[in-house]
Amino acid sequence: MDYGKLIGDSFRYAKDGLTRNLATWIVLLVLILIPVIPFILVVLLMAPSLMTGTIPNIQALIGGFGIALIAAIILFAFYMGYQVKIFRGESPLPAVSGFGTLFADGIKYIVIEFIYFLPVLIILAITAGTAIMSALPVIAASPAESYINALLVIIIGVIVGIFIALIVAFILGLFAIIGIVRFARTGRMGEAFNFSEILATIGKIGWGTYIFALIIVMVLVFIVQFILGLIPYIGGIIMAVITPFISVFMTRYICLLYDSAGERLPSQVEAAP
Repeated sequence: MDYGKLIGDSFRYAKDGLTRNLATWIVLLVLILIPVIPFILVVLLMAPSLMTGTIPNIQALIGGFGIALIAAIILFAFYMGYQVKIFRGESPLPAVSGFGTLFADGIKYIVIEFIYFLPVLIILAITAGTAIMSALPVIAASPAESYINALLVIIIGVIVGIFIALIVAFILGLFAIIGIVRFARTGRMGEAFNFSEILATIGKIGWGTYIFALIIVMVLVFIVQFILGLIPYIGGIIMAVITPFISVFMTRYICLLYDSAGERLPSQVEAAP
């Protein structure tokens, strides 16, 4: 695979689509930033009590951030729905339009991602939960002398759980990336979990090629973020402004990586003349 061509094509796609239509860039930036608003509102609601030195009600605090999280996910669906448009292979960069469709596609995207991530959450809950439950009797039996041992049990359990969860997340992520593109191309959520076809697609790309291509794009993005992080004050602002560019670049990169398998889905074949 020509990785340079893959990067170059993705960069030009983002550059031409955004710099030639700044309105699209601005709208995407708004769609990315809007999900932050619910959290800002929660903080503003807590501000009076914090200013007076009053400790906020823990249950209300957790509930507030829980509601903010749900609201943020719902609002972010619009942007995720736009990513689905890019995954469909639309070129040049499509306009931000049809917000009803964007929202519907975005919600489906979120559900697919959640289903893929669910095993990771279960692993973390089981490993960390088991460590905590096994440490509680020790603490109850001899609190003063057993805190350190119990704490070590919890820490080791959490570390083991995180390690296993990271491995599972990596493996599932490889399937999820191709699955999301299949969903975008066919419009059917079930295709996101068609593991036999996903395996076939990755096989056509080549496992080594596929993984290395993903590593390359992640390293590129990390380098950009690292450099901007070294710039005081304005580095964060610049990062926020170019986030739509980076996101479009990565989405197109994955789209082209998928297309490198050279297969055509049934819906695409039917649409062909």
